[in-house]
Amino acid sequence: MKPLLIHVPHASRYIPRDYMKTALIPIEEVEEENRFMCDTGVVEFIPMTFREDTLIFPYSRLYCDVERFRDESEVLAKYGMGFVYTHDSKGREIFRPTKEHIKEVEAIYDQHHAEFNWRVESILEECGHCLIVDLHSFSDEVVERMFGITDAPDVCIGTDENTHNEDIVQGIESICRGLGLSTRRNYPYSGTFVPNAYYGKPDTGITSVMIEINKRVLEKNK
Repeated sequence: MKPLLIHVPHASRYIPRDYMKTALIPIEEVEEENRFMCDTGVVEFIPMTFREDTLIFPYSRLYCDVERFRDESEVLAKYGMGFVYTHDSKGREIFRPTKEHIKEVEAIYDQHHAEFNWRVESILEECGHCLIVDLHSFSDEVVERMFGITDAPDVCIGTDENTHNEDIVQGIESICRGLGLSTRRNYPYSGTFVPNAYYGKPDTGITSVMIEINKRVLEKNK
């Protein structure tokens, strides 16, 4: 077992057919938003030798976003983009799920977190430490629309003070420089992903780093 877990939460576009019936805009527009928000290209970026060390969430983030908090601490929930999305990146209401739909999404969210936690804890038990790579892609269009950012780097490296490892971050930056790629830390996205049970706790044996690859890089290297 490698002391590594690659987490890919936003690379799927799958939305259950029954849930799509709650859409308030044309299906074609839902699909366009789905494409816009999807972390396209990251699964193909992962070498085959690391696929068994990868946990890929099989649903679209428009249906269930497992990297959002489920409670009132989630700041994006007030914009309709919490663990359940009711609004899109333009602020339009796109879904109006029933209570039963919400229960289904909660169950899927909890199941994924349980598997993620189990895999991290198994690595910690066997190896004593665990490196989590929180892997995403983003587009210049997304960050300009959502944040007004027009100077996004090729690669954004997200860190958290409790799970930070400077050697690993510098190593990623060095690899990117060698490939001619620009990097910035915590810009335009910040932070990284850890199991909820370890969130905010130092000295857990977990190192976590988020890698956000600009889609222009993935397109260029297809």
